[in-house]
Amino acid sequence: MITSILLIALLSSVRARFIGEGNVVEIVAFGEGRCRDTTYWFKHHLLPMWKIFGSSGRINLTYHPYGLKTMCIDTENGDISCKCHHGDRECLLNQLQSCVIDALPRTEDHLPLVGCIQGKENATVAGNECFNQPGLSRKQMMECATGRKGKKLFWGHEAAKLEYAPDNYWVPWVIINGKRIKEGESDLWQLLCDRFLHPRPIECPRRSFY
Repeated sequence: MITSILLIALLSSVRARFIGEGNVVEIVAFGEGRCRDTTYWFKHHLLPMWKIFGSSGRINLTYHPYGLKTMCIDTENGDISCKCHHGDRECLLNQLQSCVIDALPRTEDHLPLVGCIQGKENATVAGNECFNQPGLSRKQMMECATGRKGKKLFWGHEAAKLEYAPDNYWVPWVIINGKRIKEGESDLWQLLCDRFLHPRPIECPRRSFY
């Protein structure tokens, strides 16, 4: 009887690790379309982490393409004027990412495209290289990004910045379970494994650093 109970417990533990049962970690992050540090973080930390854990159901990730020295205002002619840390080209990239996030609300759907756009030289290059899937045309997204809708969607991320990161002085700015965690900028996967994901997923490295 004891052996059966132990076996059931072991199988339950293994099942939990394989199908993603366990606690859920909330991540909110802010970045800029032409920021080298944000681009490096996407390529080497965020996207690899999401590839491993994105389908587990244990990571709730929200990304906001809204960073430092960024602001939008209504103009007298009914349009919206936005200024970004790295200039107009960055605003257009941020607006393009905002349009994608709006068109594809689920993180698993929009994050690969947002990551593709990130760090591109300009919105035209991003449009040519990133949009090739059915149902989300390059024309549709570019019209959104360059028009009032894209500016409005981009401006909409300001509310999240004021709520979660009113005093941020750096991007990427990573908030985990409601608190800014600096290590999330440089070692996201290891950090989640060591301090936040319980039980520890089998995909994690055996050695702990945090």
